[in-house]
Amino acid sequence: MKTAARKRMESFLDALFKWNDRASLTAFADKREAWRLGVEPSLVAVPELPAGTRVLDIGSGGGFPALCLAIAGTRLSFICAEPSLRKSFFLERTSAELGLDVEVEVASADEVLRKRNDFRAVTVRGVRLRRGLVKRLARALPEGGVLLVWSGGDRLVEYRRWMKDEGFDVEVRPTGQTDFLLLVGLR
Repeated sequence: MKTAARKRMESFLDALFKWNDRASLTAFADKREAWRLGVEPSLVAVPELPAGTRVLDIGSGGGFPALCLAIAGTRLSFICAEPSLRKSFFLERTSAELGLDVEVEVASADEVLRKRNDFRAVTVRGVRLRRGLVKRLARALPEGGVLLVWSGGDRLVEYRRWMKDEGFDVEVRPTGQTDFLLLVGLR
């Protein structure tokens, strides 16, 4: 990671822990753990998202993976769907301070999907998927679009099956964590 991007990532983590008491953004104990378990697994998706891609991030919460990917310098733009007003405020403020191309919708994924389809990729991390949402995402993504899901354990198997049932070509990427992988679904 380039020095400028690394400094911005550190600023993001500073903001994350500054806001954590007010908005319950993360369970990570400290910045070192957040880097290892939050930032690094998020950045595994960089090669899956071509420069200039518009991405819908579902349940953006503390900014993993959306803010990490926006900072990575890949010229990505994000729509962050976050129903919590406090978390949304954190996302808006931190994105603005870091100069990121991030638009925050204070809404659930389903609400955003009902009114928007201006994205070519979807990221999901830390949100329990439902089969119906996977179906709606499959319908919303254009040909050549990508669905990226970070998960582990039994859910990983279930999500992979659902994605295949909806016509995604699914590949699995390691994240550097033993039981936590990235599912890459291509339309």
